[in-house]
Amino acid sequence: MKLAFKLVSVFMVSTIVLTSAHAYFVIQRQSRAFEQEAEADAEALAGSLEGRIPQVLQQEGPEGLAKLVHNAEVYSVTTRVRWVWFDAQPGTPHSPSVPPEQLQAFVVERFVSIPAQGSDGSRHLFTYCPIAVDAERKGGLEVTHPMTKLEQEKREVIWQTIRLMVSMLVLTGGVAVVLGVRMIGRPLNRLIEKTHRISAGDLSGPIVMRTGDELAQLGNSLNEMCDALSASKQRVREETEARTAVMTQLRHADRLKTVGRLASGMAHELGTPLNVVSGRAGLIASGKLSPDEVARSASAIQAEANKMTAIIRQLLDFARRNAPHRVEADLWRIVGDTVELLGPLAQKQNVAVRLPGDREPMTALVDPAQFQQVLTNLIVNGIQAMPDGGEVRISVETELAAPPGDSEVAAREFIRIDVEDGGVGIAESDLDQLFEPFFTTKDVGQGTGLGLSIAYGIVQEHGGWIAVSSQLGQGSRFSVYLPKEPRA
Repeated sequence: MKLAFKLVSVFMVSTIVLTSAHAYFVIQRQSRAFEQEAEADAEALAGSLEGRIPQVLQQEGPEGLAKLVHNAEVYSVTTRVRWVWFDAQPGTPHSPSVPPEQLQAFVVERFVSIPAQGSDGSRHLFTYCPIAVDAERKGGLEVTHPMTKLEQEKREVIWQTIRLMVSMLVLTGGVAVVLGVRMIGRPLNRLIEKTHRISAGDLSGPIVMRTGDELAQLGNSLNEMCDALSASKQRVREETEARTAVMTQLRHADRLKTVGRLASGMAHELGTPLNVVSGRAGLIASGKLSPDEVARSASAIQAEANKMTAIIRQLLDFARRNAPHRVEADLWRIVGDTVELLGPLAQKQNVAVRLPGDREPMTALVDPAQFQQVLTNLIVNGIQAMPDGGEVRISVETELAAPPGDSEVAAREFIRIDVEDGGVGIAESDLDQLFEPFFTTKDVGQGTGLGLSIAYGIVQEHGGWIAVSSQLGQGSRFSVYLPKEPRA
């Protein structure tokens, strides 16, 4: 609507300007015609008197010249003719009616017309006709034409212009408003509504424009853009779903690979309880035990069975594929569960996993299963980095930090989980490629190169990152950064 009214306003202003310009040129043309007619009358009168004026002035003097001019034949009763000396002082009988400062602006060597105010207060056109009668003084005829008629004609032109302007504005303005609202305002409102729906994510409902002009072309372009965006949105959704499915499968495969490692470590852990169960069961079966001894053996069998069940359930829970679900969880509890799960594998490798004694609760918004997979990858890598045994140290602290590679983001509080080992270390040339898929520093058959890549992806989806520092022969430290404030 605003654009339609702007166009109508421009049209009306243009109409006013053109009509005013036409009236101005009409008035100018009338003024020039009046002036030319007055000069023609004055020239004819001067031509008829020019030969007699010197003779009368010489024989009868100024009085006779005034009488000659007064008796001259003029073409209008309103026209007045008098003889003037151009150098006469104002107020003298033969001084010009026009003020000297206005008359001196012209070199009176030819006919000249000057509009000025007469003695009666009305405007007149004074036409001066120079006539040579004296070598020492310059004189001539002053022909006065009243401009009353011209002023009346000007007023008539102005009123006619005003009436015409008002009529044109009312008629054309009304038509322009109706057509502007209908042909511009409404289609533009529909286009604006369509763009608002697009910005809100609604790409449905194609707009139909029947104007057959550029607005219709714009509407068709919007429809084509919406179709293209819908197709792109669908492709992105499908690709995202496919990528998510692949990542889920890779993470599950990585988890199963870790389960294989854990199973080999748990074989020894399960062997001892099984030996106890077997021995106690044999004693009961021999029939040589007293009722109290049978009861104690049964209790021992039950305790060892519960212990084996807990170990197997813990392993199965880790291997199970779970849908991502973030909750506020205590990171120390997840760390403790992971260390307990990896205990047999660490013991088999003669590696001790150390946690600090004073552990205050440290909560963050994470998926416990996914974050346990991250910690498992890092701790297993630390265990494998120490073939001769050693110690893996884990700590959880808060730190002011900013994401790497983004200097414009202000530092804020993050939770930092450090997994540090005293193993063989990582070459500096390999640090930049450490989190790339399928990159590994292990021997062929000992790793797929997906563990750290998957771990980094999980941490990144949680709004954090993983930093690593290492020296050959002295060990490595992996630092996992997670936002301290829970994020939806």
